[in-house]
Amino acid sequence: MRLFILMLSMGSVVSFGYALAGYGGSFFDKGRADYVVWGLVSGFFCACLAIYLWKGWLAGVALEIEREADKE
Repeated sequence: MRLFILMLSMGSVVSFGYALAGYGGSFFDKGRADYVVWGLVSGFFCACLAIYLWKGWLAGVALEIEREADKE
């Protein structure tokens, strides 16, 4: 599960990089609007999904720590 979340997190970074590359190309008159749109959409999707999954995973970890504290 953690590996999947980490892959989503890195996927968002790569996707936002594509958006920046598409926008940065406009400085050399070779901008790619499809890179910008694709990068932003997929970057936000990956980032939101990763945050949602991290939140659920951390809640499980907190619950496990609480159970161990109650045993002691």
